Amino acid sequence: MRSGGLELLVGIVHDSIWGQVLAVGLGGLWVEVLKDTSLRVLPVSREDIRLLLTELQGQALLMGARGTVPADLEQLVEVIYRLCQLAQTLGSQLEALEINPLRVQGGEIEVLDALLSWR
Repeated sequence: MRSGGLELLVGIVHDSIWGQVLAVGLGGLWVEVLKDTSLRVLPVSREDIRLLLTELQGQALLMGARGTVPADLEQLVEVIYRLCQLAQTLGSQLEALEINPLRVQGGEIEVLDALLSWR
């Protein structure tokens, strides 16, 4: 268990129609309570990921709402982008990759729990 920071969910699943789909949202219990997620079909660019983050209702939390430490958005975008690249490299072998939570506190970004499943 880690204290502080914001928990995000980053997931990539293989959909039978769309192929690999990226989901990003508030993590931990917030993903279940608020259902605040944005989706993109892979491949995505860094700019796609930046836009995806602005679509979240919890975007203000990433920006440092109420005195919290703002996320280093460029570093967060890079982490998500590299996870997408990994998923694309694994291709159809990957059924799902889920990181929940991805802890973000300023420029400190940590995977606290991850699940990978194969086809």
